[in-house]
Amino acid sequence: MELEKEEFRRFLRGNKKLATSTTKVLIGCLPKDCFEWTEIKGKEFYFFQIDREDTTSTYKNNLHYAVKYFFGWKGWEFTYRKPKVDKARRKPVELEDIWKLFDVIDSKRDLALIMLHLYTGARPSEILNAKREDLDLDKGELQIKNTKAYIDRCVPVNKKALMHVRRYLSGRRDNDPHLFYSRESAKLTGSGYRHLLEKYCKKAGIKRITPYQMRHTFGTEWVAQGNGNLYVLKNILGHSNIATTENYIKFNMKMVKNSYEKSCPEF
Repeated sequence: MELEKEEFRRFLRGNKKLATSTTKVLIGCLPKDCFEWTEIKGKEFYFFQIDREDTTSTYKNNLHYAVKYFFGWKGWEFTYRKPKVDKARRKPVELEDIWKLFDVIDSKRDLALIMLHLYTGARPSEILNAKREDLDLDKGELQIKNTKAYIDRCVPVNKKALMHVRRYLSGRRDNDPHLFYSRESAKLTGSGYRHLLEKYCKKAGIKRITPYQMRHTFGTEWVAQGNGNLYVLKNILGHSNIATTENYIKFNMKMVKNSYEKSCPEF
């Protein structure tokens, strides 16, 4: 069974070009005995899960692709449409909470990390995987590699973020190639990043902030400025489809409120 699981994992990574994290999620949607399925049993499992009322639409969407790709790997027919997914509104961080967060950060590394993340809008994994050689401090550019969309990109970095990264790197005495280093595990991990954010949020007395909210905050504030090119934002964020970037307009409450105040009729 482990051999088949590894072959299926390679199919998802190699043939379907899925990211490691996505591959792990999809495999996790399938039961351990799926490799013993017949085609009929696989379809029975699929419809039983899709008809459940105690699971989320996101789970059902992931399950759909997990079963679809599994059937494709097996050479079985799968012609069903994916279920609809409820689109939750993106939740950026309020600027007041960002400022409160800055006030309590007592580590040069953590401040540099959060500043660089906020000013590039990169995915958390992209920031944590970045190497020192990827950041050109003189040009103010960050090379982002091994991305979710399999397309490397170069993004500009704000001078304020560069200043804090310079201060942090000037005190580094190790030879670790990663931009953000942890003594415990060399490269700072995703769980480590979440933990430090939780620590500072408690210290600042604000709501919990996740690493991904840093990315959403960049995209939301870019759009809220009203003078940023959406196609430039698409390239900075590394979206493969402009429709994904357009969600920052659809769910931007600042833009909605500004338009409402300007256009709301008087009665």
